[in-house]
Amino acid sequence: MRHTPAILNRRQIFLLAGAGGRLAAYQAAVPDFWNSKPPAEWSIADKYRLANHSPWANPVQSWPRGSFNRPGAKGGPWPSSPEWGPKGVITWESARPIREALKTPLPRVFANCYVLGVDGIPLGNVPFLDLRRSTVLRGKGKTKWTVKASVVRQLVRNSVVYAFGFPRASAPIDADTGEIDFAAQFGRWMVQTRFRPKDMLYHGELAV
Repeated sequence: MRHTPAILNRRQIFLLAGAGGRLAAYQAAVPDFWNSKPPAEWSIADKYRLANHSPWANPVQSWPRGSFNRPGAKGGPWPSSPEWGPKGVITWESARPIREALKTPLPRVFANCYVLGVDGIPLGNVPFLDLRRSTVLRGKGKTKWTVKASVVRQLVRNSVVYAFGFPRASAPIDADTGEIDFAAQFGRWMVQTRFRPKDMLYHGELAV
């Protein structure tokens, strides 16, 4: 018998549309389980939710480069596109609850970095150097900042995850950081998502 993985393939969240109602009911019934249950008691469903749809993980829809700029960047609806790209998930990999769910350390190259991973978006023939140069993290709040990824590595789990490291010293994230935007270009496909530090609290502490 095969061993059931601790976390299901993140891209499967987009193949489970029929389970959306059950997921919503579960989220309503067990809000912020990561703060109410110790990691040893997290179920597979808990870990799946944490890694796919939580303050540290956002499902995303990619779009073709040049079709429009930064969908929904000003808080409005996403503009129409002649073509949509692959769907995926962007996860704040260096956050403590994500690491405790995955039970594996990040590679040493990510020391002193905030690490975000992109799963489900194919890289194609894009060199890692180009991928790193086109990936940025932006902070909004009392202090605004922009930092490019300093390192990118491929992590292999149930599927391929492209992990980006951003120097912590260059990205001053704290409770006053209103929102954080992540944007990357995977060849012809663009992806973007937004995280809110005020929601990324793990046992009362900011977990990034």
